[in-house]
Amino acid sequence: MSQDTILIGAGLSGLVDAILLAESGRRVLVLEQHTIPGGYLQQFARKRTVFDVGFHYTGSTAPGRPLGQFFEHLRIRDRLRLLPFPAEAAIEVRSGERSFAYPATFERFVETALATWPHEREGLERFVRDVEEVAAAYKWYALKRGVDYAHPDDMPFSQQSFASYLDGVIEDPWLREVLSFQSFNLGLWADEIPWVKHVLAFRSNFDVTCRIEGGGGALVEALVARGHELGVEYRFKEAVTKLVCRKPHVVAVETSQGERYEAELFVAACHPKVVVRALEQGAVSDLFREHVLGMKDSRGALQVFLRLTEPVTSIGATCVLFRDAEEEARTPPLGPILVTNPCAVERGDERGGARLEAMTYMSDELFAPWSELPVLKRGADYEALKGALAERVVGMLTKLAPELSGRVTDVYAATPLSDAWYTRNDHGAVFGISHDVTQQGRDRPTSRLRLKNLVFTGHSINMPGICGVFINAFHTCDLVRDDGGALFASVAT
Repeated sequence: MSQDTILIGAGLSGLVDAILLAESGRRVLVLEQHTIPGGYLQQFARKRTVFDVGFHYTGSTAPGRPLGQFFEHLRIRDRLRLLPFPAEAAIEVRSGERSFAYPATFERFVETALATWPHEREGLERFVRDVEEVAAAYKWYALKRGVDYAHPDDMPFSQQSFASYLDGVIEDPWLREVLSFQSFNLGLWADEIPWVKHVLAFRSNFDVTCRIEGGGGALVEALVARGHELGVEYRFKEAVTKLVCRKPHVVAVETSQGERYEAELFVAACHPKVVVRALEQGAVSDLFREHVLGMKDSRGALQVFLRLTEPVTSIGATCVLFRDAEEEARTPPLGPILVTNPCAVERGDERGGARLEAMTYMSDELFAPWSELPVLKRGADYEALKGALAERVVGMLTKLAPELSGRVTDVYAATPLSDAWYTRNDHGAVFGISHDVTQQGRDRPTSRLRLKNLVFTGHSINMPGICGVFINAFHTCDLVRDDGGALFASVAT
């Protein structure tokens, strides 16, 4: 193959970008450091039970909603079986003895919230108006022909945090907590997350909240199959180690296999710091290099995977966000955990039977003594720490579902070091460079650099999360396809 476009990374963003660029006539080569594609959508198997690493659920899948339209445009919708979560309890948030269930549609959420907190009607109605106004103004989100949208790069991501926004809108403490819980989806807390990004992520949870049968692996398979149909070539175990430049252009990449690939366009679908370190000295200014390398990364994750003798029915198909005040007060603290019960959604599941998956965010500082050691060679002390943390998570899950006691046959855990090893993200950062209020606008990486044929995409750019990564990919490809906005016109209804 004689390629004219090289994509660095075969995670979700890279797989989507490859399709969008190939359908415009480009000859695309995807270089991936690992043996399989998927990035955070990868899965792993233990004792014939398959677990998802980074896929839990997705919203906005209905016709006319962002992911629904993206799936249709990419021609993968018919390759996926979407399994809606319970209509009245798609996502449940629990804190102590209190709980609130988010319905699967936004319209039903509004009705439920107004009925639950009638004394907050004025504040809730303002919140709903603000959510819809932001969503309607954001390109790649509302997706209607004839609308004058703001490009993501031009969207005024307010320095105001969501917690600060709520101060003037909502008084009820429990309602504030319920609305703030969704900041978890960006790895931030309410006093850290820009309110605009919060409401965009919040809105994307609805209409309709689903799991994909087969989990993240099924989405990866569909994207790769579509890429193959368009002539995309994928090469694995080819970590990019150097970008060769002749300013103001990149002319080639060199890989860990000693290969050199030349192209006209280079798309970095990986952590920006990986690319900046691989650029030849002098390709960008020292000031820019230091700025990018000095950016704060998002949090890493502690993930716990359980094999069970039989399913846990009290959790059911609902995705649960659960916080435990006792665990938050311990050292190290364990914040809210996201719990998914895949086999309750995927009835007739053939991927190994009963299991639970749980994750929470955690800094990699706790694991610093082992950060330079390779996976599987970090020693007994590391395994003991990992095991102790996993035991605490199992304790939290048992509070959530008491019948779990006695049903756990195997416990597997992963830390931010695991993510760092497999993704090359600094600190095992789940969402790449943090999207907190201190790193917005000019303080974020953008899609384009002064190197004219190198562009960025992925979690670290405009929006994180599954829907966010699709948005970033469509935005990046719209910038480089040079087809007069035909990409947007073909997606928008």
